[in-house]
Amino acid sequence: MNNNPLAAAVRSAFIQNVLNKPFVENRNKAARNTIENILRNKRVSLFENAINRFLTNCGEAPVKMSSTFADEKNLLTFSLQLSGYIRDAQKALNNLSDAHACDPDLIRLYQAAAKYSADCSGKIEGSKYFFREHCDYHFWKIKNTSVLAEADFLDGGFRISPQRHNLFISMPFHISTSQNELRKWSDKFLNQALDNKNIFGTRVDVYLAHFPIEQPRGEKFALSLETIRSPQTYFEKADMTFVKNNLSAFLGEYIEIDEHNHITAGKPYDNETFKRLCGNITILGYCAGAAHAHRWINAFSHLAGQLYDEQTVREAAKNIFVITYAFLPVQEKNKYAGAHFMSNFADDTMRKEPFIKMFAPRLYEQSKYRPETAAPARISIMPDNRNYIVALNLPEDFALYDQNHHKHPLPDLENGHHMAVVTARNANSATNYPFLQFTSVLENASLGRRGLEVFNCRPTHALIRRLPAYTKQISSLR
Repeated sequence: MNNNPLAAAVRSAFIQNVLNKPFVENRNKAARNTIENILRNKRVSLFENAINRFLTNCGEAPVKMSSTFADEKNLLTFSLQLSGYIRDAQKALNNLSDAHACDPDLIRLYQAAAKYSADCSGKIEGSKYFFREHCDYHFWKIKNTSVLAEADFLDGGFRISPQRHNLFISMPFHISTSQNELRKWSDKFLNQALDNKNIFGTRVDVYLAHFPIEQPRGEKFALSLETIRSPQTYFEKADMTFVKNNLSAFLGEYIEIDEHNHITAGKPYDNETFKRLCGNITILGYCAGAAHAHRWINAFSHLAGQLYDEQTVREAAKNIFVITYAFLPVQEKNKYAGAHFMSNFADDTMRKEPFIKMFAPRLYEQSKYRPETAAPARISIMPDNRNYIVALNLPEDFALYDQNHHKHPLPDLENGHHMAVVTARNANSATNYPFLQFTSVLENASLGRRGLEVFNCRPTHALIRRLPAYTKQISSLR
C-alpha cells in the first residue's frame, strides 16, 4: 500500500542487516552440488522479490541483492526478525494508520518470510533452526500443585468437562515440548497469576495452548493481521482442529465433525444449556495468542451454527469471556465479552507500546493511558458494551524480586508489552494495582462471573478498594 511508513523501516533494516553484513557463508559444498545451488538461488530470489514487491508497492526504492552471493544466515535472521525491526521503528509507528497496519502487502511479506524460513530449514550450514508452515497447536493441561516453575504439563489422559469452569490460556510461545521449557516460559510470562490454588486447579481447570517451535515467526504475524482484517469469520485449519479436539463437548453430546467441518453426528443441548455451558469458557490470550483465541471463537461459532439458531449462537458466544494482554479488540462489536489490558508510559513519545501500536494504531491512541488520568488505569468501554479496555499507567521503575529477594528491572519491558507487568508484583510499588486488578479479573472471570462483576475486588485484593480514583472510575461504568 502506497506511503506505508513501515516500508522505510523494513528497507533500512534489510540494508543494515543483510546487504551491509560481511559474507561469511561456506559455499564450497553448494558450489559442487548443482541441484542444491539451483534450489538455494530460487528460494533466495523468491524472498528478495517479495521484499521488493512490498517496497515498491509502498513507494520505496527496491533493494538489490545477488542470490549467488547472498549470505543465507543473515537473510534467515532477517526473515525471523522482521516484526522486531518494525517493533523498534518508533518513528514509523507514530505515523501508522489502521489501513497500513493491516496492509495486504505487509501480510504477504510476512507470509514470504515464513515460507523462506521453512524452505531453507536444514539447508544452511551451522544453522540450528528448523521451521515448517501450518503447524497444529500444542495443548496441555496444567497440573499446578505449587507454582508454575514446578507445574506438570499433561499432553493427554484428561477430559475437558463443559460442566466445570475452564480457563484456556493462549500464548504466543515458540518453544519445545519439554517440561523444563514449558515451566520456564509459563513462569516467565504468567508469574503469580495462577497462584490462587483455591481457584486454579481446584474450582477451575487450566489449559495451555501454543504453536510449536517449528512455526515460522512470520506466519504468526501474518495470521494475526489476517484476523484483524477479517475478524467476523476468519479462522485457519489449525484453529478448527483445535476446536474439534478441545471444545466440541461444549457444542453438544457425542459430537462428530468431518474433514469438511460438518457436524455428522451428535446431539445438541437445549438452547439454555448451551448458553450456560459457554459461560464455562474463559480464555486468556497474550499478544498474538489473543488473535488465536479470536479465531477459535470464529471456528466454534461456525460449528455452533449447524446445531442452533443464529440468535442462540450469538447469545451463547456473549457468555464466553476473553481476557487479553497487549492485544486490543479487533471489532467494535465482538462475538464475546472481555477485558483487554494494556500498559503504556504516560508520556509515550517515541516509546509507544510497540505491538499494540503495530496491530491497532487508532484504538491504541484512543484508549491508551494519558497523563491527565487521575486513576491508576483508564478504562474504556467498546461499543458492544461488554468489552472493556484497561489501559494501565506503566511505571518508569517497574522491578521484580529475584530468588534472593533482590530488586532488578524487568528485562525486555518493551514499553509495557511484557506480560509480567500484570502477572508479577512490582517490587517498587506499595499498591501493586496492575497485578491486583488483572488477577481479580482473571479469577472472577474464570469462576464464571461476567459483566462488571469481573472487576469486583477479590478478598485478597482489598487494597485497591482504597484507591478513590479507581473506585470512582469503576462505579461510573455501572
